[in-house]
Amino acid sequence: MRLFTALIVVCAIVFSGGLASAAEFSVSQKKKRFNPKLVNGQLGDTVLFVNDDRYAHTLYSDTPGFDFDVRKQMPGDKYALKLEKRGRFEIRCVIHPRMKITVIVE
Repeated sequence: MRLFTALIVVCAIVFSGGLASAAEFSVSQKKKRFNPKLVNGQLGDTVLFVNDDRYAHTLYSDTPGFDFDVRKQMPGDKYALKLEKRGRFEIRCVIHPRMKITVIVE
């Protein structure tokens, strides 16, 4: 009976994606800056970008393999970015070129 119970537990862990669950990181856009400026995440995690500023922003990356473009994010808007690839990439704002955040996915 113990072997059967152990087998059920192992199957539940395998089919549920493991013991660890995905994390969500919140990044604020305020005073024309990203805060924090660095996110270290894992595959499957989500980075939630929240425009807490009074200005519109954009989100884009032109890092090969990680390129995307969110053309306009108005004050109060949120954008969820799921981390689906390992590596390191930068995200910037077209409107405010000094805004930069680095994301590392392990």
